[in-house]
Amino acid sequence: MDGMLISIIVFLVVYAAITFELVNKAVATFSGVAVLILLHVIDEHHAIEFIDFETIMLLFGMMIIVSVLKHSGLFTIISVRISELTRGNPVKILILFSVVTALMSAFLDNVTTVLIIIPIIIELTRGLGLDPKKYVLSQAIISNIGGTATLIGDPPNVIIGSKVGLTFNQFLFNLSPPVIIIFVVVLAFIWATNRSQFKPINTNIIKLFTVNLLLEKIRHDFLSIKIDYNL
Repeated sequence: MDGMLISIIVFLVVYAAITFELVNKAVATFSGVAVLILLHVIDEHHAIEFIDFETIMLLFGMMIIVSVLKHSGLFTIISVRISELTRGNPVKILILFSVVTALMSAFLDNVTTVLIIIPIIIELTRGLGLDPKKYVLSQAIISNIGGTATLIGDPPNVIIGSKVGLTFNQFLFNLSPPVIIIFVVVLAFIWATNRSQFKPINTNIIKLFTVNLLLEKIRHDFLSIKIDYNL
């Protein structure tokens, strides 16, 4: 069988396995590579040449930074501050969280940004009697838009930048203007199509959720402390 045909078949099978979540993404990918090597479509030496170590190490470093920042409580503090500023206003919640999501996605990977922002939005909106679906979907869209603005905002950006030879500033200056325009247009569209769900709510319940977030942070810090019972 032709090597190109085998490669196409393996690619489609791996892509389907990842899309339908039949197996772990890493397992599916490495299995596909193993099949190509076993069928002598490529050898192990050429397989290693296809690995973009620059991108992998950059993502590895980003994950370490994100983990440190997350455990430091910085993201919780930012979220609490946003909750205080919104005063329970659905429009302000949408705008402020969208801005923070876009900025975070510009320097962090989208998955990490969504995992940090979405739980806070769900808790906040449900407590205010709002439908969290619109807010969650909007932040998923905004995270992808924000991640397009910088060279490190998304793995594809890193790959494209390294292959073409673009610097961080070149990528930023060329992509930021259209990204800002798209951000404003999408945000306006979300508000216009769901205007009835963004009516102001006169309530002080936001204070309760702010306190809950702070207590959750304190609880997390307390559980992280190792106690020596031998003292």
